[in-house]
Amino acid sequence: MKKNIILYLITLFLFGCSQNNQSNDDFIGDWIIINYIKPDKKQTFEDLLMEKVYPAIYSYRDSSDEVNIANKKAQRYNRFFRPIQMNEDSIWTFVFMADPLVKYATTTIGKPLLQKYGEEEATKIFDIWRSCFTEKGQEGFVGNDLEFEGQKHNTKTRPGEKVLLGINYIKYDKNQQFEDVVLNEVIPTMFAYRDPSNELHELNQKAMQEMRFLKPNAINKDSTWTFIFMGDHYVEDANYFIAKPFIQKYGEEKAGEVLREKGWNDSFARAQLLLLVEEVDLSIFK
Repeated sequence: MKKNIILYLITLFLFGCSQNNQSNDDFIGDWIIINYIKPDKKQTFEDLLMEKVYPAIYSYRDSSDEVNIANKKAQRYNRFFRPIQMNEDSIWTFVFMADPLVKYATTTIGKPLLQKYGEEEATKIFDIWRSCFTEKGQEGFVGNDLEFEGQKHNTKTRPGEKVLLGINYIKYDKNQQFEDVVLNEVIPTMFAYRDPSNELHELNQKAMQEMRFLKPNAINKDSTWTFIFMGDHYVEDANYFIAKPFIQKYGEEKAGEVLREKGWNDSFARAQLLLLVEEVDLSIFK
């Protein structure tokens, strides 16, 4: 084929089923792909996925029985999130997640598009696909959930529900420092925070219980590490920021000093990216 359609992107699986009776050897961790889409291409991108790309992925049959078995299993863990609002830089951010990624499953859209549509139509689809992305393109993450005391996450959001993602770009030599300060200081302080309102306190506790903290398996090409906070699901009106809990625990004057001493401030290579997204229903492709 003249144009290379093998993309870094899509492991498109179904989501939401239990992982009971599955071997841990079948999984490779969680895979998240962040897609930066041009301001005027949001609907084009989503329509292309739902009308062309996903149908090709779900109907794809590989020549290898092992791959087909893996793809069938992987379909149970696919998740797709659409943005609720633009980013500050006027870019739309769509998110794909294999939760978790299944070993041997198909992770590109090239073969599925060719098989379903043929070379000419697949090339047209790819051209539209490519035109949707900003210069940022895509960012990929492969990692694993870190457990912490108080966490009770055992469900995933349903279609139409919101998820909050906090993307943290950490300096190449500060990854262990960041992990330690999050697990030993930030999360315990967030759990200990007591809002004066009983209603808000309950919402804050629920938000922390359903919070996920994902650690990367490898360093990025730019020598940063990507750690991800995931409010799965997002609890409306809950507090997801660290300022109030630290001020309550240490006082307004000392809170910032404690964060500096613990290593929070100097861990970041660049600003945190916050994404509020909505889970899309992919059950129509079963």
